[in-house]
Amino acid sequence: MKKQILIFVIIFAFIVGFGAIQYFSRPDGSTLESREEICAEFPKGKDWKIAIEQELNDYIISGIYSGYDESGLAVFEPKGNGKYKLQTRVFRDNDRIITTSSYIGGQWYDIVWFNGAKTDYAEITYTLDGVKQEPIIHNSKGMEIFIHPAPTNDEYGIDVVYYDSEGNKYE
Repeated sequence: MKKQILIFVIIFAFIVGFGAIQYFSRPDGSTLESREEICAEFPKGKDWKIAIEQELNDYIISGIYSGYDESGLAVFEPKGNGKYKLQTRVFRDNDRIITTSSYIGGQWYDIVWFNGAKTDYAEITYTLDGVKQEPIIHNSKGMEIFIHPAPTNDEYGIDVVYYDSEGNKYE
């Protein structure tokens, strides 16, 4: 009987130990490398890398890319103690402009990024109640991510056009 209890205790300790190792070895989002590991979990095998990151209200917005000619955006939400969890992510082919919305710090934001070509600037135009607004000019020379508060909680349109130094359009 003692032998069976000892075997049970050893098996139980092994299972608990294995579970603890799995739990504590998971990436916590505290470093760029850790956030890349989190990104690698979706979809598996894409080998996502982070090209650029910007902070907003303690959130981290990452421009990501893979060796499979895909780019995307990942938003990391703070968990406390310098750790982050993935809130949202979106990805497309490299030649497409990536647009998404994310709820950050109690407000909706539009997030735009383009990794498909070297560009100088972008024109972001909102349409509210069928009326086009004045375009917002966004510097994109350093691949900056465009982050802007959503103009309304109601429906609206957003049109994004990037331009390179020779005036070529990317939409």
